[in-house]
Amino acid sequence: MKHTNKFDLDLAFGQKYENEFQKIVEGTVEIKADRLWQKTSNVFIEKESRGKPSGIEVSKARYWVFFLEVGKRKDQIFVGIPLKLLKKFVIGYPLKRGGDAYTSVGYVVPAKDLVDFYIQIKQFGEKQ
Repeated sequence: MKHTNKFDLDLAFGQKYENEFQKIVEGTVEIKADRLWQKTSNVFIEKESRGKPSGIEVSKARYWVFFLEVGKRKDQIFVGIPLKLLKKFVIGYPLKRGGDAYTSVGYVVPAKDLVDFYIQIKQFGEKQ
């Protein structure tokens, strides 16, 4: 019996997604770092600042990437979500004041919801 190896197929499959990720990184990406998420377990997604639209409402980025520090900056988690899906995802989460001097308004979203694939599928209405 001849041994067959699907390495070439697996390699092509992996390279397809490496190339897609490279396009995302080279495109318009907005990075959001939330210093308080480890204490609150939430991320703050700004939509208004000082009475004017800001953040998610005015961003031109294709993707928003959340930078979540783990421990003392030894490890990080990056969660990337297309902005058009993120705008749908935040609907229904509470709006609260936050940011510098509490002059911003934003959605308070549990960090776990950003990484919970089931919730994303349910919220976005996407199908595998």
